[in-house]
Amino acid sequence: MNTQLRNQILLGALAGIVLSIVIYFVLGGKRDELVSIQASIDSLQKEVDKGFQLKANYEKLKDEVTKTEKRLDELIKVMPSEQDRGEMPIRMKKLADNAGIDQSSFALEPPIKTTYYTEYPVKFDFRVGYHSFGQFASLISGYEKIINMTNIQFKRADSKSVFPATATCRISAFVYNPAQAPADSGAAPKKAGVATKNNPDN
Repeated sequence: MNTQLRNQILLGALAGIVLSIVIYFVLGGKRDELVSIQASIDSLQKEVDKGFQLKANYEKLKDEVTKTEKRLDELIKVMPSEQDRGEMPIRMKKLADNAGIDQSSFALEPPIKTTYYTEYPVKFDFRVGYHSFGQFASLISGYEKIINMTNIQFKRADSKSVFPATATCRISAFVYNPAQAPADSGAAPKKAGVATKNNPDN
């Protein structure tokens, strides 16, 4: 091999080494930049996935809110108005007559205010037969407005009476208070529940 060819080979090898070193240092910073960009992409992808999850949750919650508002609207429609609760003693008298019991007296009790509605309780006294009072309670549970019967007590009547027992109970009407209710949806009382506390006096 002549000297000129050897020198050309050495120069070529040296140039290749120098070029490799230059490329390494020049592209080294680019590799760090690429790693940083990839990390940013991964972070953005996580944010995008989180956004899709939040959107899915929002759609689900929106659907639940719509259904809840619809149920509340339906409940509000069957809540007694001020006029309904004022007529309650008369209406209870009609239900008692239909059940074959005698409403002997009633007494208005103080109203109980809550966030969304006001409960208007009335204490009633009846002369009853046990079966006929059960029929009366059934009529209460099927009443078209939201009312509730509680604190039922029986007492055996004088044997000379046409009715074998007397009964006292508390019947409440629930009137919706839109002026008092906050903007978000709230609970309304359940319709036509008959909670009993029977204490038959043997």
